[in-house]
Amino acid sequence: MKKDIKLIVFDIDGTLVNDKKEMLDENVTAIKKLKEKGIKIVLNSGRTFNGMWRMRQKLDLMAYDDYSICGTGAFVRRNADGKALISNPLGKKDYEKIKSLVGEEDLQITIHTMNILYLNAEVPNDAFLYDQWQVSMPWFKFEKFEDIEDSICRIALAGEKDLLDKFTEENKKELVKDYKIMRNEKRLLEILNKNSGKSESLKKLAQMLEIDRENIMYFGDGMNDVKSLGFAGCGVAMASGMKEAQDAADFVIGSNEEPSIAKFLKEYFDLDV
Repeated sequence: MKKDIKLIVFDIDGTLVNDKKEMLDENVTAIKKLKEKGIKIVLNSGRTFNGMWRMRQKLDLMAYDDYSICGTGAFVRRNADGKALISNPLGKKDYEKIKSLVGEEDLQITIHTMNILYLNAEVPNDAFLYDQWQVSMPWFKFEKFEDIEDSICRIALAGEKDLLDKFTEENKKELVKDYKIMRNEKRLLEILNKNSGKSESLKKLAQMLEIDRENIMYFGDGMNDVKSLGFAGCGVAMASGMKEAQDAADFVIGSNEEPSIAKFLKEYFDLDV
């Protein structure tokens, strides 16, 4: 049975963009048609705010009543001016604790902010460069915490899989006492404020907008989408994504390389586009 959807939320990487980091025109047209019908459209990504600007601009999500959930739920920002409406940042004490746990391990530390990735190394490793490509953000080297000029969305550790496996096994118990940790990529470990999370911030935004969960549709593909897919009244997972996301969803559609989102939206909402 179809639901009265008032809010549609899209994960970006692996969902709304293809593997070339491009949005398909068919998907854009269908989404904009629903926006014209009064359905609220929100992007919910691990990317920080300005790593999402191309998608917001192409979808015409640039108004004061348009919002983005960014940094894996670290912030909810107003699209028109970037103002943070919900904030779950990390601070200096968090950085110092994480740095002490890393010690002499061959792991690079990245601080993700709204505008810049700050890296503690002069020569980025391959894992960092992949993360940078994923989030489409510039980077600076930093030497001390005071070099960071903006609120921190998350701290990421980048390195070889075996080394990161070892670090996670040895430090997970200590980290989860104070933080939320995510491992969406084999060579990256994300460390977040305990109150962050894509589903947690989605719930807060829905409350702010006075929209019930049954009136929410969510599209996602990864581990960090699983809770959101389960929370939404209609969860839609990509067949090209993780099995855990598919298991949590009400519908599984095609690949992000195809206009699968447009096809589903046309059928669900009887769109003539």
